[in-house]
Amino acid sequence: MLCDHCGKNEATVHFHEAVHGQTHEVHLCSECAAKMGYDKLLASHAPFTGMTPDWQDFLGSLFSQAMPSHGPAGKSCSFCDTTFEEFAKNAMAGCPHCYRTFYQELLPSIERIHGKTHHVGKIPRSASRDIVARREEAVRLQQVGTLKHQLDDAVSKQEYEQAAKLRDQIKAIEQGGEEQ
Repeated sequence: MLCDHCGKNEATVHFHEAVHGQTHEVHLCSECAAKMGYDKLLASHAPFTGMTPDWQDFLGSLFSQAMPSHGPAGKSCSFCDTTFEEFAKNAMAGCPHCYRTFYQELLPSIERIHGKTHHVGKIPRSASRDIVARREEAVRLQQVGTLKHQLDDAVSKQEYEQAAKLRDQIKAIEQGGEEQ
């Protein structure tokens, strides 16, 4: 989404503004937000603002223990210029794009902290069979959708052997079998 003010840069500051009882969304790039004085307003509402340095150091050390202390030399986020070293030291990303930029560096730490690298849902172990069945059905439908997308791609590229394998996988899942 482009900045509402300059129309050139990617909007990184998003908020709702109420004027005379009417609310509207404002999307600004960091440069326009700074020029318009919103950076000071945002800084006063930032998480962990006003904390004593001891708490900030504690949070930084807690997260940095789980992350490698160094990444590829000179690698930084193309949107906010945060380096991986800064990310690991402060345990705070500069922007949402940092997670994509440092994905490979963060993956081992995420796995070490959470045990998994992908979201597996929030169904408690005590959930009823009906809830579990609905979750399994949703996963099955998602798998079929992904495979059908891959099948269309294989057919368009005239990769018919791959298309046949994908077709068979789709049939197996739709008939209640496991993915091959």
